[in-house]
Amino acid sequence: MNRAVPIVLLFLLAVSTGMSAAQESVALRFACFQDGNECDVYADLLARFTQENPAIEVTVETVPAAEIHERLSAPVNGLDIARIADQNVMQSRDLGLRYGFADTAAVVAPFVNTSLFEQASVALPSAEASWDDWLLALRQVSEATNTPYMLAVDNKDHRLVGPAMSLGARYFDEAGFLTLPDATGLRDFLEILQSLMQAGETPADTLLGTGKSQEYFVRGETLMYICGSWKVEEVAAQVGDDFAWQIVPNPAGPGGATGVAQFTELVTFVDSEHPDAVDQVFEYLYAPAIAAEFAARTLTVPAQSNPYAETIDYHTDNPVIAAALNGFAREVPKLQRQAIALGSHPLAPVYYEASNTYSRQYFAGELTLDEAMARLQEQLDEAAANMAAGG
Repeated sequence: MNRAVPIVLLFLLAVSTGMSAAQESVALRFACFQDGNECDVYADLLARFTQENPAIEVTVETVPAAEIHERLSAPVNGLDIARIADQNVMQSRDLGLRYGFADTAAVVAPFVNTSLFEQASVALPSAEASWDDWLLALRQVSEATNTPYMLAVDNKDHRLVGPAMSLGARYFDEAGFLTLPDATGLRDFLEILQSLMQAGETPADTLLGTGKSQEYFVRGETLMYICGSWKVEEVAAQVGDDFAWQIVPNPAGPGGATGVAQFTELVTFVDSEHPDAVDQVFEYLYAPAIAAEFAARTLTVPAQSNPYAETIDYHTDNPVIAAALNGFAREVPKLQRQAIALGSHPLAPVYYEASNTYSRQYFAGELTLDEAMARLQEQLDEAAANMAAGG
């Protein structure tokens, strides 16, 4: 099925209020993968839950990310709860899921060298600033400080999608199918990048696939670097005290201001023998205070809107990391629906591979923009037709 709406509900937990406690003692199994300490924190939080609800015990089993899909695809997995990533949903939408909710978000937004803005006596554009506003400010700072580049972004996966959507691109048609019915915003952003490349204002090699945008940023050679929240700790370590930087809101355009995101999700299964107990666990983990504590202790961006009323008190002694993560967290409520749906769509890998290939050929001068867009559309349409046919 290639509908835009993911099978796992994001930002919504469909549990009933006033649920009665489990009548008998039950033991729940929770298969969890972690990039950092997420499963460890869940184990601690759920130990506290059991203290408050002694009839429900949850065993958290840490499972390598590479094995999670294989485990979930088994005819009988024996699990009550699992933590999965968007790509697991992409690989198979027939996991026997009952419902779920997203617990963390990996969000794309700009990193900006604020020391150079201060040196140039140029104010950072406002939170509602457009791409035109940002390009003007970046050029002013670059010229005043002799910074080699205004902007660096890798021609890779989702990094170009947020700006394209902000500039008006539509990736899903009215029926919810990934067909790229309006590529205007994507064309506009590719033309912006090509213009910057021709003027020497963005490094050409990053648009040709070297993946070295971060190196330009941490060396202080570019003012803006577009990437994701998963890079915060790494950038902080590499920059150190060399200069000040922060995460700024995604620039706006005709389509608004959005990044894109991929999510990790907690899910439960239709064949769980203890659905009422699972519902109680999910209600506990979804509570705003617990969700905020989980984000703070794991240094992750929360995927639900509840914690955003206040700044999250991240457990780090580096205020730059805490500020950056909160900057990414503020971008989550602004995500377009299509920016959420794309991450878990089964055709997303097809789109990204084709987009990377043909945009790189456009930047290299091997294809015109019209040719690149036509080939991208052809490949996406072919993949959609094969999926519709069951291929």
